[in-house]
Amino acid sequence: MTRPRHPRAARHQARRPARPARRAFAAVGAALAVATGLTGCGVRETDPIQAGGLPRVTAQPNQVVVYLVRDGRLARVFRPGLLNQPYLGLQQLTVRPPDAEIQRGYRTLLPAGVTLTADPSRIDQGGLLTVRVNRANVDWPRLVLAQVVCTANAAPNVRMVRLDYPIVVLAPQDGTTPSSGSNGTERLFERMASRYTCDQFADQIAG
Repeated sequence: MTRPRHPRAARHQARRPARPARRAFAAVGAALAVATGLTGCGVRETDPIQAGGLPRVTAQPNQVVVYLVRDGRLARVFRPGLLNQPYLGLQQLTVRPPDAEIQRGYRTLLPAGVTLTADPSRIDQGGLLTVRVNRANVDWPRLVLAQVVCTANAAPNVRMVRLDYPIVVLAPQDGTTPSSGSNGTERLFERMASRYTCDQFADQIAG
């Protein structure tokens, strides 16, 4: 015959399942206490850091400067740039200006069919840019030369400008060896050896 358990023992066994719950609440309380302690020690929640604007692509110039002629003087015109084309102004100098610029009196004096070519590999460490002209028999007036030089000089990192022309040697009709010391060839080499800056044409630029 089994004895009935004491009522206190029964109540004590009934309260045992509550111990894990008390341990869980205690653990949560300890975690909150640690978090509160960190906050009191100066570790505070920070706001998002403003990093500024988006990075800008350095290969794309903000503007391209083209020197056009207005009222017989040079005038700077600013146009949008294109990615990886720092010498875009030279190309634009050889084409007809937009109608809006023509209406304001701007024009280019470069002869039709002339092309100007330059690339980053043709600039030396001293900032000398070589501009390739597609014609050899070019003897421009000073104002036209100023258009080319000042437009090239306005490009990034360009300090001086040199014009490179194709050399064309015509063989004489009698079959003799052509002379390399002709006046035309000498003048061409002199122009190719010249170094220009836009400051040399300051008198041509509108104030």
